[in-house]
Amino acid sequence: MSDATADYFHSLAEHGRYPLLRATTGTIRFDLADDGHAEHWRVAIKQGHIDVSRGGEPADCVVHVAKSLFDGMITGRVNTMAAVLRGQINVEGELHLIVMLQRLFPGRPTTPAPATRRHPR
Repeated sequence: MSDATADYFHSLAEHGRYPLLRATTGTIRFDLADDGHAEHWRVAIKQGHIDVSRGGEPADCVVHVAKSLFDGMITGRVNTMAAVLRGQINVEGELHLIVMLQRLFPGRPTTPAPATRRHPR
């Protein structure tokens, strides 16, 4: 079974450079809580170039979130900023870094438009 979190971070690292983040420099650590333990992923951004590592080293921005919620964020099912405002995500430090990284999260999954009901005239 595939792990959406690991797949996401590996794809970030493989791509390497993101023009959308060319003016961004900083580090973000994701502390992902899952069933009593935590995974730690660290994303270093330097003018659009991204390096990803595992570990709990200090970072400019630290994001505490349940792994299941993070999986929703990276698959487009959960809006990151809405989850922050609802208190489902705790962000310490430089919030603008998560705002910038959010640009690399997929949009909401596309769903077929509901059938429209025609009203008789």
